[in-house]
Amino acid sequence: MCTRAQLHGAHNSEIDWQMALGTWRPARGFQQLEYGLLWHPSREALLDSGPGSVLVATSYQYGSLAYGKSEKQARKYASLPTHHDFWQHVSRHKAQDRPQNFHEVFDAGHPRCLYFDIDGTLEYRDIHENIIAWLREFVRWFFCGDRLSWPTGAPEPQVLTSRDPAKYSCHVIFPQIQFRDFAEQDSYIKVLLNALPALKVDMEGGASLSVLQELVDPMPYMRFQLLRGPYACKLKHGRLAKDTQLAPEGYFRSDPLAYFAGYVNHDYALTLPSVEELLAWNEEVRELHAFRRDQVVMATRDGSWPVSPLDERNLYLPEFQRRIGGGVIDFAGMTDLELYEEALQWLHGDRASQWWSWFRITGVTSKMIMRYRYNRTACDRIWRAHMAWSSQYPHFDERENIDMVEAGVSKNVSGLRLLLQIIRHDNPQFELLLETWQRKAKPL
Repeated sequence: MCTRAQLHGAHNSEIDWQMALGTWRPARGFQQLEYGLLWHPSREALLDSGPGSVLVATSYQYGSLAYGKSEKQARKYASLPTHHDFWQHVSRHKAQDRPQNFHEVFDAGHPRCLYFDIDGTLEYRDIHENIIAWLREFVRWFFCGDRLSWPTGAPEPQVLTSRDPAKYSCHVIFPQIQFRDFAEQDSYIKVLLNALPALKVDMEGGASLSVLQELVDPMPYMRFQLLRGPYACKLKHGRLAKDTQLAPEGYFRSDPLAYFAGYVNHDYALTLPSVEELLAWNEEVRELHAFRRDQVVMATRDGSWPVSPLDERNLYLPEFQRRIGGGVIDFAGMTDLELYEEALQWLHGDRASQWWSWFRITGVTSKMIMRYRYNRTACDRIWRAHMAWSSQYPHFDERENIDMVEAGVSKNVSGLRLLLQIIRHDNPQFELLLETWQRKAKPL
């Protein structure tokens, strides 16, 4: 029987051989020993294992394209004692020109610094330096840095950029702005994201653009969050795409550990106002935050169903609100199946390209399939309606949609009520009629 050390050595020899041929790719399926670490198949298994202080994750693919099945991507989890060990691990792979896909993992109780995931179309790459400068200025303004007498030039960003040929992409970390855990981070982030429209850039022709609102991804702030680390590549079609590698720009105070958003050095920390103080001190932030909350309340005014922070940040966004005149959206007298088909026509077209909208609306489709599971004709109509809506996404994959819908059939997902709330948000100048008695009588 081989020992773990022997297995690891054999695995490394295989990697070296494949690297020499230029064909290296991660092993398919779950491998417990890979990248020199012991991996767990789920976050629950990792947390039950008594892990080290620093949690890490990596992607792998499984499944087959044979017989109509599709390849799928999953995550596995491991841990290391410290961020120094994490950096040593990353450095060894970099020294050997060996690509990797290491993600930092933030559990809810872990401290973390302020970070941003920036994504946009390729033309934004030409003004990358300006974008970072604008983001730094926005962060200083948002946290009232002048009032708190922050040093000139603070906060200093640590930037990791990608050369992804498909888009402009970078991660920006502010090591001086620190949160003790997810709860504290979330209390600030929900206000900060609402304030992004405050920074406007004048464009040619006299128009202005809210650049940060356009570029900052509101998604990567969950209770159990993964964030790609330094020199990590994306896994695409079974290969690690080196042109997606997140390469650091310089060193924050010559400290490579600042490449990790989960590394908190208290010697770097700036004084932060409380959320209550920054809302009291900054009228524009206060007004933007109140405006966004009012938008969500208007969209969900038909009941006391609470709106999750994830939906508030990622689903009810100003850019999805259509200004196409007023009127009435009449769903009165429709069956649930008819309402579902018609409702998809009233969603903002860009929602099919936003992951969170696709994920949540796919859940509605799952619930509809479950409800009509014994009616073949109805299910066929549901599938046609869903695919017609989802195919607005330029990289639409029918198999991916089937897999996601089927995965949600057995889960506690949201139904038509959520879909109606999204429609109300996307069409603020329209009135929704759900009951025939709401129709106004025609004058004689």
